Amino acid sequence: MKARFALLIIALSVLTACAGPSLRYKKEVLAKMDEGAFDKAQTLIEENKNKSYGDKNSVLYYLDLSSQQTARGDGAGAISSLSAAAEITEELYAKSISASLGTLMINDNTVAYVPPLFEQAMLHLSSAVNYLYEGEENSALVEANRIVFMLDKNREANQKDIYNDDAFAQYFASMIYEDNGKLSDARISRQNASNAYERQAGSSARMPKVDLPPDYQEKGEAVILHYNGKIPIKISKSVMLAWNDIWFAVENNSDLSSTSQGLINAVYAGAFGRSITVSFPEFQDMPYRIKYSEVSADGGAPVRTQLVSDVAWQAKADLSQSMKGIYTRTVIRAVTKYILSVQARHIAEKNWGEDLGFIVGSVMSILSNATEVADTRSWFTLPAQIRMANLFLEPGVHNIKIKFISAGGRTIDEYLFENVQIIKGKRTYLHTRTSR
Repeated sequence: MKARFALLIIALSVLTACAGPSLRYKKEVLAKMDEGAFDKAQTLIEENKNKSYGDKNSVLYYLDLSSQQTARGDGAGAISSLSAAAEITEELYAKSISASLGTLMINDNTVAYVPPLFEQAMLHLSSAVNYLYEGEENSALVEANRIVFMLDKNREANQKDIYNDDAFAQYFASMIYEDNGKLSDARISRQNASNAYERQAGSSARMPKVDLPPDYQEKGEAVILHYNGKIPIKISKSVMLAWNDIWFAVENNSDLSSTSQGLINAVYAGAFGRSITVSFPEFQDMPYRIKYSEVSADGGAPVRTQLVSDVAWQAKADLSQSMKGIYTRTVIRAVTKYILSVQARHIAEKNWGEDLGFIVGSVMSILSNATEVADTRSWFTLPAQIRMANLFLEPGVHNIKIKFISAGGRTIDEYLFENVQIIKGKRTYLHTRTSR
């Protein structure tokens, strides 16, 4: 018994390095992204690989790194980073990551970070976009297959969830299928996309509307993706809960199997009517000024981009659906830590006297509170939204301009895609990133 508590105290005292990137670090990276200094943001991320991420958050390191590489047009670098992130994610799922002694007794930060559904969808979507940018159409098709397989499997397993499919990822996969002549697969993915858009009424994104010109078969298509804004950041929110409302955490709790029922009853009697403070994650919106964009070719009439993916809404919906499990784990930890701290104090008092018992109880209480923090890890360099426009152009070379516009209609900035080669009957994919 003594050894058990000694190990627990040691474990509690060394866990502060598991929490992942700090809020201060995230804001520093985002500030550079706001300036459009994606090269500097990338350098900052690379310099903090060990300090801010570490082994348990290595997948986040590669995801955040890929965001800067994609924004800079470094398709090969982004593909390499995204491939590393995908490999780590697959390994974690192969190990069947579940609640463990660490998550139950310490906090959720003690296990390696596994990207939630919307981040996995963005991982493979971003990989497909970068493969297309690099002209690797076969590899983009592989990513489309991965997107569809992952999303279809999740949708079947979680039919009651509002967010159980990624509408735009399905839609983009259907475009890649069309590009490769897989029309049956394209129709299925397009229907899944339509269903997902209709089901997710809380999202601001809508199914893309593409107006085909009468002579579209004689033209080529430019598909412009605008990654805009900043995804909300996870923060820790403290909540006070009444002990008598969370006592269910004692039942069937293996961590308390060696604790006497008498002690548990005594703790319950003494704690009844009191409250305990626990921490849960929640998303905090990050402001950005660019609200939409307009695209034009060779000085022609502008076409407004459509909001096709509300990434910010997806993040919040995904967290909301996960809160039941997070709540249960958090409450079990709080109750278990408290009871074990009382037990540790009693054991110390019995063996070494009241003074040392008081010290042991105090240390256990301090360490328990210090390590009870919410898991605020996320792919924080994602955009808040994805916007898209389709231009049907004559075969040949074109200059395509995209203007970034505020809510008041003022042009904040613009970007020129120079010498874009348009081929008859084919799609050419372009992308750009704004954060401010």
